[in-house]
Amino acid sequence: MKYLRCLLPAILVIVVIATLGCKSKEQASKPVAPAGTPQGNVAAAPQDKAVVPAASPQDMIDVRAVATKVLKQLEAGNFSALYKEASPGFQQLGSESQFVEKFQQTRQKVGILKNPKESSFETRPNNIHVLVYRVSNDHYNTDMRLTFARAKSGKMELAGLNQHDELK
Repeated sequence: MKYLRCLLPAILVIVVIATLGCKSKEQASKPVAPAGTPQGNVAAAPQDKAVVPAASPQDMIDVRAVATKVLKQLEAGNFSALYKEASPGFQQLGSESQFVEKFQQTRQKVGILKNPKESSFETRPNNIHVLVYRVSNDHYNTDMRLTFARAKSGKMELAGLNQHDELK
């Protein structure tokens, strides 16, 4: 039973790392476009600086819509629907029954996640969108990172879910 408790979080961490990738020292040392640089005017950025990708307005709408749905599913305890609607890569981490069982156990242990507040929205170069929400439950304040990608069919899907709990 201890194995199952550790399996899902470990798998989720691996998926997030695999999905988002690790930034090399070279990438981390490259400067990004200044905050005031207009997103639509990429040519205005100096040639030697990397430009931070921006989500299209439609991607932002789609990501936030799916994120709202995911948060409602988590709050309602509808883990089966969350799993079924996630990307195939997300589902490869484990079976639906393992996913549902782990999240039910966590919910019973710490309570329902409440009061989600978006704290950041980031688009990665490979069109992966990452939203971070600050949520709480009876025992923890949590930063929940939801990762989304557009499927070949055009549908925006949950590709990763990760959280970092801090005792209250």
